[in-house]
Amino acid sequence: MPAQTISLPYTLYGLWLMSRPLILPSGALAYAVGVALAFAAGPIDWSRQAIGLTLTMLANLAAHYADEYADADTDALANHTGVSGGSGAIAAGYASRPLALWAALVVSGITLLGGAWATLSGAIPFAAGVILLIGLLGGWAYSLPPIALERRGWGELANAFLGGLLMPLMAYACAHGLPPLRVYAQLAPVVAAALVCIIGVHWADRHADAQVGKYTLAVMYGKQVRWWWWFSLALAYGLPVALAGWVLPNEVTIACLLTLPVASTPPSASLAPIRPPSAQRRW
Repeated sequence: MPAQTISLPYTLYGLWLMSRPLILPSGALAYAVGVALAFAAGPIDWSRQAIGLTLTMLANLAAHYADEYADADTDALANHTGVSGGSGAIAAGYASRPLALWAALVVSGITLLGGAWATLSGAIPFAAGVILLIGLLGGWAYSLPPIALERRGWGELANAFLGGLLMPLMAYACAHGLPPLRVYAQLAPVVAAALVCIIGVHWADRHADAQVGKYTLAVMYGKQVRWWWWFSLALAYGLPVALAGWVLPNEVTIACLLTLPVASTPPSASLAPIRPPSAQRRW
């Protein structure tokens, strides 16, 4: 789309697309897991949970905008499915890299100010404020230089911890303060399940990622990444069985196992392995 035709409606539409509306609600689901853990541990102040959820979703939104800015090169080459390949907003001309960066900065600033107010005023516990800050910084470190974890083979693990651990921990901390070790153990299967998901997403993007020197596990290991996928899947379903009855209620373990038929379709191993380019993009 020519630059002169870009108007406010297109810009707003670009911001909407870059928010990744099919993925963003998963943050609320991750937060709900933490709410369930907190509810099982004692009474919940729902006003605190509303503040915690709002701040969590803002931090998640900032991370999406930062990732759109950082991944403009690979997203221009990828197939956009709503859950992989980025939003495609920049490649389609609905947005620009500067807009994505400014959106990430503005939403991050709002998150920081809101988090500081909520923590200092006592609206949320101090532990929740710390978790929020770690999550916000982690979202930037995932995508952007000088760290850019997603381009150095650490993106999958970082993504799984951000979504599978920190978001539920935020909900628990808003209810009861610093989470005990038991909560971390209860969330271990969630982290493993998130790892299964992000490996699959990066598998779909592997050709585009390889062309720009983005070193995900799928680019680094090619079709052998399926072993990482199977290991993560084994943890996602083996941990609930191992923890049943003493860390996790039996009902939770059964509910987890019921999802196994849906989850156990691995990335295709029939396609040719991917070889990264000799000239890696510098970050």
